[in-house]
Amino acid sequence: MKFPRFFLLLFTFFPGAQNLIAQELDLGIMGPQPTFPIRSIVQTAVFTPFETDGATAESSQLPPWDIDCYPEPARTWEPCTCALGCRECRDCSRCQCPPPEAPCIDCPHVSTLKPYSNLHIFGLLKADMLFNSSRPVSSGVPFFLAPRLPLEENDGTLSIHGRNSLLGVAITGPRIGAFQSAGVATAFFYNDNVIVDRYGILPLNVWGELRNEDWRFAAGLQFDVFSPRTPNMLVWSILSASGNTGNNFRGQFRIERFFHPAENVRWTIQTALSEPLPTSISPDFLSEDNGWPNVEGRLALGIGVPRGTGPLAGQPFELGISGVGGQSRTVPVFSPDVIANVWGVGGDFHWRFSDCMGIRGEIYSGQGLGTYNGAVLQNINLDTLQSIRSNGGWGELFCYWTPCLHSHLGYGIDDPLDRDLTDTQRSRNETYFGNLLWNVTKTFRLGFEFTWRETAYHTLTDNEGAGFHTQVQWSF
Repeated sequence: MKFPRFFLLLFTFFPGAQNLIAQELDLGIMGPQPTFPIRSIVQTAVFTPFETDGATAESSQLPPWDIDCYPEPARTWEPCTCALGCRECRDCSRCQCPPPEAPCIDCPHVSTLKPYSNLHIFGLLKADMLFNSSRPVSSGVPFFLAPRLPLEENDGTLSIHGRNSLLGVAITGPRIGAFQSAGVATAFFYNDNVIVDRYGILPLNVWGELRNEDWRFAAGLQFDVFSPRTPNMLVWSILSASGNTGNNFRGQFRIERFFHPAENVRWTIQTALSEPLPTSISPDFLSEDNGWPNVEGRLALGIGVPRGTGPLAGQPFELGISGVGGQSRTVPVFSPDVIANVWGVGGDFHWRFSDCMGIRGEIYSGQGLGTYNGAVLQNINLDTLQSIRSNGGWGELFCYWTPCLHSHLGYGIDDPLDRDLTDTQRSRNETYFGNLLWNVTKTFRLGFEFTWRETAYHTLTDNEGAGFHTQVQWSF
């Protein structure tokens, strides 16, 4: 049976966007803190892994970008007292200075009904302007390019929006035996169907956890265990459909174990039972789970002086291998059900080889990984309903020119197996990117990003084009 292909957009899968949140969000909380401070709770779980180029900030006085640009021991920055930035401050620059405190208001705190928990609100306010010389899908969140029409002379697009803005709540609860209880809820302002480019509420993470230095037990809406690393990009799609698998968000029950066999050496084991299909329903046929959860796992090694707090403190060298297995069932109209296999293996790495420079990336191979942002967001062959095999990966070079100014250059590719595709499906998608991010202060950032995308189709006309992205961000 034949189905309309291009307009299905392959289930409208949602990419993980934790890296865009975490890059410059200052999560330091003043005053007494639990065993795992709120900064650690949010950035190690909401933004797993917290991509600050291999390290996490150690206190609210030390911004996350600083620790990559100075050797140990990390400097202790003195609070700025001058009225005009940091010119009078010793050994610091404007973006490292705590900004002046906001004026006091009545009832400047949030109370919970029960006295056993503390609640902290955080977020990002963003304005994005994206111009693409060739029509992407979609204009506000580019994943890949639509096929070029034969008589079309200009298919450029422009999008100006604030959907990347985010609100979040972090909750710290009482200790339960040897474990600290905590939870997080965050949401973007996208509709549940990201590709339609409309405003709405898109839950990103909603979970609770118990953890200590050796264990973490968590349940709720979380990011994938499979291929969790992300590039540093402004665009919300962060190379999804261009080799960056994982980084989706789905319901999970997760267990993590941390080992420290030697000083500055850490092994991490992560396992999870996950929701198989965290997607919308296709209008022509229904893809659903086959009665079993997906099984995800990851083994990671970190070497070097850890920087940060809690069990997920970053290290200069990190290497991981991950996998996923499961099934999906497709129910076409007037045809028998088709069960498709889902499996994938991936490798990820991070290496900060100098105080200010490093590399990171991932590779993957698998089948039926559309819900994990693989195979150019294609899960199954639209004729046979069998799952599509694919390979891909991405790499990034990062450089911190100053504590306030940093750049990230990278490339990613998704390459589905041609014989697994129908005539009009996407056979390859590549993206090159480079950006310049300026942390004007600890709470205000300006960014510019250039991308070049090339999308190939099995029989339709290929397309390629440039993208220009400007972003203004304020964090609180």
